[in-house]
Amino acid sequence: MGLKTEFARAGEVRGTFTLILYSGSHSGSIETIAFLDKEDDLYTLEPFAPEFAYRIVKGVPAREALERAEGFIQMNSSFMGSRLSKIMDDRDCIIGFELRPLYQPITYGISDVLDVHYKMKDRKVIVSVSLKPSVSVSLSS
Repeated sequence: MGLKTEFARAGEVRGTFTLILYSGSHSGSIETIAFLDKEDDLYTLEPFAPEFAYRIVKGVPAREALERAEGFIQMNSSFMGSRLSKIMDDRDCIIGFELRPLYQPITYGISDVLDVHYKMKDRKVIVSVSLKPSVSVSLSS
C-alpha cells in the first residue's frame, strides 16, 4: 500500500522524532531529503538505500528536528527553499514528515527534483528516493 503526502505547516510538527538525513551518494548531492519519523506511533520509516546514504538521529524534539533538517538540506549551492509535507497512513493519521529541498529551476530544469515513494510493509514504511527522470537525463548528458 502506498502512502500519501500533503503540504504541512511547521506548527503541525509536534512531539519527538527520529530524524533521517538522506543524502544519496555524497554530501552536497541534489538527492538530499530529511524525514521526521514520529516516535510515539506504530510505524517506522526505513530508507530503501545502503546505510552510507543516510544518517539516523533518535529522540529529537520537533523544533530541533526541523532546524537540523533545514540545515541539512541546504548543502547544495542551487538551494532556494524547502517544502514540508506530512506523511499519512490510510486513515489520514500523520506518521511523519518530509522536508525536501527546492532548487533554482534554471539549474536542473525544475525546482523539485525528487521522486519519493512510501510503501507500507507490516509496520515499516519503506521510503525510496530517486531523481525525477528528466533530471537524471539532464545530469547524464
